[in-house]
Amino acid sequence: MNPAENSFRTAVVGGFNRQDVLNYIESSARESKERVAALQKEAEEAKQAGEAARREADAAKGREDVLKRDLERLQKAEAEKSASLESAQSDLEQVRRELAELREALGALKDKAARWESGAKAYAELKDRTATIELEAHQRARAIESQAEEKAKKVRTAAEQILYKVQAGYGRLRGDVDATITHASGEMDRVDRALEQVRAEFAEHDAALERLLQSCRECTGCKAPEPLPLDDK
Repeated sequence: MNPAENSFRTAVVGGFNRQDVLNYIESSARESKERVAALQKEAEEAKQAGEAARREADAAKGREDVLKRDLERLQKAEAEKSASLESAQSDLEQVRRELAELREALGALKDKAARWESGAKAYAELKDRTATIELEAHQRARAIESQAEEKAKKVRTAAEQILYKVQAGYGRLRGDVDATITHASGEMDRVDRALEQVRAEFAEHDAALERLLQSCRECTGCKAPEPLPLDDK
């Protein structure tokens, strides 16, 4: 028997008290509703927790992928570093070999330098002798140049004297030529005037002859006079 039934009061006419039953029903409904709400809340919380767990799982998977890529990149970088290290070691060995060769070459150069030093001393002595010879040659050249300048000075003086003489003769010749040209010009002027006079006279004679011929043409039956005979010379 339900324990709640013990709290029901007995009605006057058989059965339970109606109000007690209603109170029980309302109480049961309220409790059921509260339990349903609690269960729904728990279900919602469980759903949210599941969503959060799923998102966390997705994020974890994403982080895992990132970590995998980082690991692959690190492994690749490590491999490249290993290759670079091997290459660097090979280069180091090459540098060591080249350094040994350079040391040998340096020793040979030191030997050559020692030989060149003795040669340099001989060259310095030769240079001193050459400088002395050049100085003597320069002094002789200066002496020859001075002599040449003196001779050139004498030649210039003689040439200037000859030039003065030629210039004086040219002046006299030019004066004579100018006088001759002036005289000839005067004579030519007189000849030009005489020629002009002769031309004027010929022009007058031509006009007179033209008038005479015109008169003869106008005269009917007149015969033109015979031209005057020219004197034979």
